[in-house]
Amino acid sequence: MKTLVLSLVLLATIATAFAVEDAVEYLRARSTGTTVVLDWRSSDEGQMKHFEIERAGEDQVFRYVAMVTAKGNNSAYQFTDEEAFGKRDAADGAVTSTYFTYRLKLVYSDQPASYTATAGVSHSVSSVRRTWGMIKEMFR
Repeated sequence: MKTLVLSLVLLATIATAFAVEDAVEYLRARSTGTTVVLDWRSSDEGQMKHFEIERAGEDQVFRYVAMVTAKGNNSAYQFTDEEAFGKRDAADGAVTSTYFTYRLKLVYSDQPASYTATAGVSHSVSSVRRTWGMIKEMFR
């Protein structure tokens, strides 16, 4: 009985891994200098309701960023994360992360959610741009 249960769990895990691989062909992240742009393409969305974009900084803890509604099979997506490089991570309000990791959470109406592979992006902000960004942030 234990062997049967273990086999079923293993089979479900493998099936989920292949489903994620089939649902999203690729996920790419790139820096524009002030934002991060994510691009991905779906192949088989099936009963997918939406994608949830998650971002992790240097602590590697993924946090919700945004939700994108699924369009249907063979669709291309693009999302611009305008807050990534403006995030204040440290207690003193400094920008500590210059490397971010993204992943997509695939939310379905008829099965448990699953995750894509991650995509990373690094960024170096000039001291002038960083100072100007901090000044603008003070007046928000």
